[in-house]
Amino acid sequence: MIKFLKYIAVIIVITITVGCNVAESKTTTASAIVDFGDPNAKQFATRLKSLADKKKANQVINITQFGDSHSAADFFTGEFRTLMQQKYGNAGIGWVTPVAIKGQNHAAVTWRTKNWDVLSSRTLSNLDFPMGGFIAKPSKDLATIQIIPRTSNSKYWQVTLTFKTLKNNSSSLAIYDNSDKKISFNYKSTPNVWQTASIVSKMPFVIKSQKDIELGGIWLTRYKQSGVIVSSIATNGAKQTIWQKWGKNWFKELALSQSDLVILEYGTNESFDETLDASQYKKNLVNNIRLIRKTLPNATILIMTPPDTMVNGNDIPKSFAKIMNIQKQVAKSEKTLFWDWQVAMGGKFSIKQWQQQGLARPDLVHQTIKGYRESARIFYADLNEFIRKNS
Repeated sequence: MIKFLKYIAVIIVITITVGCNVAESKTTTASAIVDFGDPNAKQFATRLKSLADKKKANQVINITQFGDSHSAADFFTGEFRTLMQQKYGNAGIGWVTPVAIKGQNHAAVTWRTKNWDVLSSRTLSNLDFPMGGFIAKPSKDLATIQIIPRTSNSKYWQVTLTFKTLKNNSSSLAIYDNSDKKISFNYKSTPNVWQTASIVSKMPFVIKSQKDIELGGIWLTRYKQSGVIVSSIATNGAKQTIWQKWGKNWFKELALSQSDLVILEYGTNESFDETLDASQYKKNLVNNIRLIRKTLPNATILIMTPPDTMVNGNDIPKSFAKIMNIQKQVAKSEKTLFWDWQVAMGGKFSIKQWQQQGLARPDLVHQTIKGYRESARIFYADLNEFIRKNS
């Protein structure tokens, strides 16, 4: 394992022209991604570089971003996914929720469902949630889900389902391909245990289920295709403590993801918490990073700060500075990568200028689709500059 001996200790503020294609127009050679000594960063950069140079066949780089509403809309991650796949190759869509989630979106797929209810770890506790924190439950026998790509693709896909059988029954779940032909699908009938199983099919495919099945996330990867996958695993309103509401074995799914880069995009909702326990927040962030290190020992970890945010157009949220300081402290102590989204936007109160130019919403918290895409282009440019310097 390669270790960095020299840490970069400053954030370089980059002046940008908001509204232009920042990924193309940056003239500086310095990256705004700070490396505080991540032990796998060099390896990650080298693998991406070899993928761009097409030196290795059948190589897939998995990038997984956990977060709140900034990620749940998939406007940021969707643009980032598109840019990365244009440069490094398209290996698929990645993780998606089992059904459409109200108020959320995915740039690459839509769902057509019948007779399903959704349980969310955002609003419920004491349930055995899988990774991602959503459970789809049939409300009637013969519930169906059709997952439809927004862009037609005739190639084969590897589809991996996370599911749980509630009874000792191995015939409650079936999958049909785009020709309505049943696909051979074998799984253990052990009840009340989350498991994963994979099939190969063209899309769109259909899942048919009886009432004694629960579904978690679904991974969609192009079959035997090199390139990059960017997954957004996020929930509107989430704080990083949402991980503690998932089942005790959810991290086993994270291990199966084989993620090469794990991005933690939390903090906006915590910044509005005026009673935030800073020591507990820091402890929880450290524990989450150490869980990733244990689960994915070869993965690079990046802490992404909240974007610039304001309250009532006058000031930043009460705990915003506290969150930012803790995130940077933890990035140093746990030796991760660090990207300051507020700095990337132009610094404190830049959200006002973004709102005036149609890049941020009137709440001065969320960005418009155009704004999230602009943010993604900045991050993409910064990541590629980091890769150039470290591969």
